[in-house]
Amino acid sequence: MRTVGHIITSAGVSCASYYVYRSRKAALASFLVGFLIDLDHIFDYVRAHGWKFDWHMFKEASHENYSGKLYLPLHSYELLALFFLLFKGKSRQPYRVGITVSILTHLLLDQRCNPSRKVGTYFLASRIRKRFNANQILHPDYRTASHNHAHNQGHGHKHLNKRPKT
Repeated sequence: MRTVGHIITSAGVSCASYYVYRSRKAALASFLVGFLIDLDHIFDYVRAHGWKFDWHMFKEASHENYSGKLYLPLHSYELLALFFLLFKGKSRQPYRVGITVSILTHLLLDQRCNPSRKVGTYFLASRIRKRFNANQILHPDYRTASHNHAHNQGHGHKHLNKRPKT
C-alpha cells in the first residue's frame, strides 16, 4: 500500500482510538505510528542504492529488486507482539491498543495490497532465517531483477520479471 493509503487508514484508527479512550496523545501516537513505520524503507533504499538520494527510486518502493534483499526491520509481527506484551499498565492502555491496531492494520494492508508478499513475509524471524534473500521471501512470480538476470544467462532465454509497476 502507498503512503497516502496508510495515512488515511491511520487517521481512521486514530479517530477510533480517540472515540474509545478520549486521549488526544494516544490518538496522535496511533496515527503517526501507522505510517511512520514505513521509515524502515530508508534502510532498504540505502542498502540497494547507497546514500545518494533519488526520489523516483525511493518512491518506487521495490528496493529488493535492486539489492536482492528485503529487510524492512519494523515490518514485523514479532516486534508488534513484543510491544503489546511489554507496554502494559492502565495508563498505557490507550497507547497500547491504538498503536497495536494501527501497526497491525498497516501490516495486514501491506500484505493484502502487495501481491509479491508471501504469508510469512512480515515475520522478521522468517526473513532472518532466509538471510533477507528477497527471492526466497517473495512469491516466485515476483523474483528480483538480479535473480532474473542470472536465470537468463544460465538458460539463454528471457524470463519476464512480472513485478507490477507501483
